Amino acid sequence: MPLRDLSEVRRWVERERPSDTAQRVARHFLAEVGDESWRYPSVPIPELSDQPVYEVRRATLPVDGEDRPLRIWYRHVYATDDVDVIAVTNR
Repeated sequence: MPLRDLSEVRRWVERERPSDTAQRVARHFLAEVGDESWRYPSVPIPELSDQPVYEVRRATLPVDGEDRPLRIWYRHVYATDDVDVIAVTNR
């Protein structure tokens, strides 16, 4: 699955100036999502999804040494298998 749109990740880095550790967690998770869109610990958000066209999922990931988890929302388009990152935050 291609990670098609990662512009929100760049905006997150510019906006929130996350730690290197948080950025590593995000990169690692997104690399795995590129292989399996349903990757644990992501969960589907049915009210934001349009089955069978696309599914929106949210992942909450711990970041070592930080109080707040990293949260990533993304859309998986079934026809093309593309993955678009919708939002990222660890605030």
